[in-house]
Formats: sequence, structure tokens, C-alpha cells
Amino acid sequence: LGLKQSSEDPFSGYVAENGKGSTVTGIVKEVTAKGAVVELAANVDAYLRASEISQDRIEDARTVLKEGEEIEAKITSIERKDRKISLSIKVREMELEDTVTQEYSRESSVTGATLGDKLKQQLKKQNS
Repeated sequence: LGLKQSSEDPFSGYVAENGKGSTVTGIVKEVTAKGAVVELAANVDAYLRASEISQDRIEDARTVLKEGEEIEAKITSIERKDRKISLSIKVREMELEDTVTQEYSRESSVTGATLGDKLKQQLKKQNS
């Protein structure tokens, strides 16, 4: 494809800016028991499997996600040939916990902050 054709393709443009491992925000378009279709941008959808929603076991994605809900997740795979993007909220949460734990370990000896203080601070950052 030439430059003009690739710039007109929303999928190619999106994955060029948001590669594997990127944290992205999207809107839940459709939810089934097995997972959800998430709109990341105009004409760019991704799939979030029920097993990737939480570290807890999720039997039915419909019990956790609602259509129209905004979510933040990590891109875990991109299949350019099939034009598929896979997402994981679970991976994002685990990385967030690791970051907080590492920061706590470094700072607790200096400041006396508790792990609860660090988690609260991280959640405030995430929600603002």
C-alpha cells in the first residue's frame, strides 16, 4: 500500500500509533457471555475475552460489562492479516499492581507510607 492508502485505513493507522502493549481506552459496543467487542476508534474494534476482564474468574462477561461503558485495557495482540486486536483489562491491572508494589517498596522505607496509601494514590491518578 502507498502512503495515501494506509493513511485512509483506520485499522492500520490505529495500530501504527497503538502497538502491542499499549494501554488504550474504548467503548463497549456489544457484550456476550464469552467477551465483548470494544470500539477503540471509528471503524476500529477489538475483542476482550471474558477471561481477560479480571484476575477473578468471570463466567459471563455480561455480569461485569455493559454496552456503552468506557474501559481501559492493554493491547495483548494484533493480527494485521485478520485485522484483529485483542485486549486485556487483567494484564493492565496486574501491571498497575506491580508498579504500585515497586513504588511502595522504594518509598516505604523513606516516607513511611503504607501500601494502602500508594494504591489510593494510584487510583486517584487513574481516575483523573
